[in-house]
Amino acid sequence: MRRVLFIGGPGNISSSTALELLDRRYLLGIFTRTGRSDDEGITDYVKMFYGDRNNYESLKEAFESFKPDIVIDFICFTPEQAQNMLNIAFGRVEQFIFISTCDVYGYPLSKIPMTENDPFNQPNCRYAADKRKCEELLWERYESSGFPLTVARPSYSMGKRFAITALSRAGGRFLIPRLRAGMPVLVPGDGTTLMHPSAAYDTGRMIARLVDSEISIGKSYTCGSESYMTHDDYIYLFANALGVKPNIIHIPSDLILKIECDGIKPTLLEEVTRYNVAFSMENFKADFPDFKWEKPLIQAAREYIEWNDKMGNFPDASEEIFEDRIIRFYLERVKDFNIPSEGIQFVP
Repeated sequence: MRRVLFIGGPGNISSSTALELLDRRYLLGIFTRTGRSDDEGITDYVKMFYGDRNNYESLKEAFESFKPDIVIDFICFTPEQAQNMLNIAFGRVEQFIFISTCDVYGYPLSKIPMTENDPFNQPNCRYAADKRKCEELLWERYESSGFPLTVARPSYSMGKRFAITALSRAGGRFLIPRLRAGMPVLVPGDGTTLMHPSAAYDTGRMIARLVDSEISIGKSYTCGSESYMTHDDYIYLFANALGVKPNIIHIPSDLILKIECDGIKPTLLEEVTRYNVAFSMENFKADFPDFKWEKPLIQAAREYIEWNDKMGNFPDASEEIFEDRIIRFYLERVKDFNIPSEGIQFVP
């Protein structure tokens, strides 16, 4: 039986990767810091290793105990971590799948939709810069010594634990109660800026499809949904899942980005707020034409709402957040300067 070792998981994306591989009768090992109570029963069917991935000896011990044929590294974020993994796995695995990020392409994207072969721009954040350095280190070893590397670059992948807005990676927690209460929801620009949400379930299945695939070695793949949408469409996705009509307020992106506010600066997703974000899946589809995307985004949105309702994760809609302050500030300025009604749009 073929052995696959996960570094990290089971999590937002890796859970469906694990379920897919278990269904294909792989023997799985997972190296992770701690267990979690909502792992969909995955840990009942895999060999668990607990430890800190920054502890070289702990990571090496898990590797040598499990003796994997394939490693998938979901939580490699720094070149030091990548080098440690190379030191352990080089010459001892048939495939190493590095889970990178679409953010390595840099924003603004050089092309819409962006392909793996289009020119990269400079990374916009430390996370993306470090992921790119990890890729460069691993690709150098592939080029120089034939290290059996495959790189997967997930787009934003929505799962039951995770949904963003332009203002925050945890924005879904605040978006849902606001929609339910009929409160205004901020959307950057005129609402037509593109974003690329995907169902984490299918992103994870795409990664599983790369496992034991000779054609994927030496290649990188963007992993996500087949299509993209506008910011307005994204808000309507959740509104439709709730059966409500959103009260959208469009505020110029440049104004949002200039706001000096302790609550917004650390969380604002500038690349989502300012730039069109859309990726091509054509390279993946060319190599894996039999792959089928199974989970519509509306289903992923409903599962996010259902699970967070069950867990009691949504705050009370009356709790003021910085979104309220931005909207209030903008409405006051619109009124002060007698901007025509089309200067601010309410979408019924």
